[in-house]
Amino acid sequence: MSKTYLKKYNIYYLYKIKKTLELALLAHHRTLIVRVDLHFPDNYHVEDNRAIGSFPPALKSRLIAKYKRQVKHNPGKQIHQSDLHYVWVREQNQCGTKIHYHALLMFNKDAFYTLGDYTQKGNLADMIIQAWCSALNLDAEKHRTLVTFPKNPCYYLYWANANKSTNFDVISSRIEYMAKHRDKQYSRKVRTMGCTA
Repeated sequence: MSKTYLKKYNIYYLYKIKKTLELALLAHHRTLIVRVDLHFPDNYHVEDNRAIGSFPPALKSRLIAKYKRQVKHNPGKQIHQSDLHYVWVREQNQCGTKIHYHALLMFNKDAFYTLGDYTQKGNLADMIIQAWCSALNLDAEKHRTLVTFPKNPCYYLYWANANKSTNFDVISSRIEYMAKHRDKQYSRKVRTMGCTA
């Protein structure tokens, strides 16, 4: 790797993100990867990572509840369950005043193929929004815009051709974006990265 590359990206973060992708593919050989941004309201005081720590359990509980509802309402049908694998990075805007998180969320593609309509209830996008607002102890109806999905937020990886997939190149650029040094405030008090790996 070049010195320029090492100056631009956190190599440890790149390693941890790739390990998390591998774990997700081991759990689900067909994996949906969702890129999402998680924001705070303007007047919200953020000192630690308590909110992002509460987010994965809140999302997992919604995934389990949806699975149980589907099993109950579809007796005899095969219903796929999904684990949650994730990576998040904490960043600040250029002024250093607004904290936000970028996240990669990984699901079983047989359980979730897409996010669904962002404005509708009960789909994967809504569960992500509900979970983030729950982590912030805020009403999801009033604060849905705190969760944003970039253009083309969904990617698919398959165990059989993970390294050959055209999506892998796009996912690699998303991984590099999350591992960039710029906009991260490294400190011993607050982590700037977390993952399931």
